[in-house]
Amino acid sequence: MREVYGVRRFTVEADVEPDAEPSTVVMQCAVCGKSGPAVELPRPCAPASREAARRSAAGWVREHRKTNREHFTYRLVETHPYRLVPGGWL
Repeated sequence: MREVYGVRRFTVEADVEPDAEPSTVVMQCAVCGKSGPAVELPRPCAPASREAARRSAAGWVREHRKTNREHFTYRLVETHPYRLVPGGWL
């Protein structure tokens, strides 16, 4: 029995389909790794609403610092859905 395999190109694209996961922002403590709640970005996302989501996520830092007074470094983590789109065969 003989098997034949095909090789296909794929491209990585932002997933803008209606059923795509939402884009989110979250603050994370760089000292202990704990994270606040994820804040979803609206679709389509204007710069003003992105900044509002970032400020909302940053509110968690105040709560975290109440019980972790020595934690001074944090990171903002943004997630965006992407997908592979099939292209031509080689």
